[in-house]
Amino acid sequence: MERWLILLIASTVVSCGGDSEAAAPVTSSGCEDGTYPPLSETTYVLPLAPGTTFDTGLTNCSSSFHGAGQPDQYAFDFDVPVGTAFIATRAGTVVQVVENEPSDGGGVGNYVVVDHGDGTFGLYYHSPMDGISVAVGETVNQGDVLGQTGRSGLAGYPHLHFIVVTGTPTYPYTGIPVSFKNVSPEHVILESHHTYTALPF
Repeated sequence: MERWLILLIASTVVSCGGDSEAAAPVTSSGCEDGTYPPLSETTYVLPLAPGTTFDTGLTNCSSSFHGAGQPDQYAFDFDVPVGTAFIATRAGTVVQVVENEPSDGGGVGNYVVVDHGDGTFGLYYHSPMDGISVAVGETVNQGDVLGQTGRSGLAGYPHLHFIVVTGTPTYPYTGIPVSFKNVSPEHVILESHHTYTALPF
């Protein structure tokens, strides 16, 4: 596929909106047709290190590119400062890394994709230039640092955009509902514009 087309698709899909303070908060409690695993059974941990307290931005079926029926309807925005380490939510193999895009501005942005080995992939977006700590082909364990958060691509503010997809990580991908076993307070479905803490796992 031509690079300009890839850029167009990615910039259209991965945009998470403008200034979070200027936008009217949209609260979401997940997608109506989604089946979320209970916290006692989920295999996922939050993509932020234990002890990190953070606010969520857009979450599942909230609005904009996270709206119901959109490829990113099951995506989460973790609002953290630029340079915050993000970690692997599950073990797997790194299959794609982009980290040569500008740290600010439009375009694809910088990201990493992890193959979980069961037909699902974890996608982590908006790192700064040279902000990814792993390489293609590398095996990562759950909790390993993958990189730093930023605001590359069409991110209007610093955050980590995370989604798990099935089948293929290529847009238009198919996201799936996930829950995180180490979240406090314990919410099976993370709410938009809510404060959480990542617990040890």
